[in-house]
Amino acid sequence: MPRAKPPPETLRQVFARNVRLVRTNAGMSQEAMAAEAQLDRTFIGSLERGERNISIDNIERLARVVAVPPHELLDPALPKLRGLDETLTRAPRKARIYAAERRPRAKPGA
Repeated sequence: MPRAKPPPETLRQVFARNVRLVRTNAGMSQEAMAAEAQLDRTFIGSLERGERNISIDNIERLARVVAVPPHELLDPALPKLRGLDETLTRAPRKARIYAAERRPRAKPGA
């Protein structure tokens, strides 16, 4: 019995994948992208999971932040066209959020 082809990605799924790929390949966090695009971080996360629709205005904002023409965010071939590393799942951390040094723990009974 021949294998069935997987269903094609929807345009929303293509957009979600492309936004995440250009963001992570740019070394940008969701927080940084959201701040630069003047959007909420949770909105960026839900877009990247393909849970939300997006307006043309917001596509334009995101495209400007990652320096990609807006129409390319909808192109299924974007990873190949731009040579993006599709294995990146998160942006590299640039700085420690917490100090590297830890205080010694208090001894029990002290």
